[in-house]
Amino acid sequence: MPTTERPPTRPARGSSPMRGVALVAVAVVLGFFVLRAIDDTGGGPSAAEVGAPGTTEAASSRTTAPPPSEPSTPAPHPPGEVVVLVANGSGVQGAAGTQAQAIQDGGYQVLPAANAPQRVEATQVLATPGFEADAEALARAIGAPPGAVAAMPDPPPLDLAGADVLVVLGPDLAQG
Repeated sequence: MPTTERPPTRPARGSSPMRGVALVAVAVVLGFFVLRAIDDTGGGPSAAEVGAPGTTEAASSRTTAPPPSEPSTPAPHPPGEVVVLVANGSGVQGAAGTQAQAIQDGGYQVLPAANAPQRVEATQVLATPGFEADAEALARAIGAPPGAVAAMPDPPPLDLAGADVLVVLGPDLAQG
């Protein structure tokens, strides 16, 4: 029996291996967005943002304003990594030493107490750059009045001796 071979068929016009690869890539990308859209966390785009197959508008071109958020404040360092200097600006003898001991008992590294160059009306907690959150936490811990935390002035009111936070103790905390 004679065998007849069919002549080889040519690929249809417009089909090529690259076209197949492109279709697979598009399917993978669309699948990724669809899976993110149905994710329980809600972090991905919605099905409406993905768009229908065959549209030319990219999903990334549709932008929405992010929800308003609070400014990010760095978290305070662990107390053992913060060096504190307590300076007496209250006029009450021994008050800085007492407060320094209480701060040290809270886990902070505390330098020997000092005297401020001048008296202050209320306690001030001054932070060096990068230790603002630590100054806030320390102010709350010692019961400093609202508004006590501020940036360290340039130049500092006294030699910091490597301190990250300076507490200038006022009469409001020297009595307690």
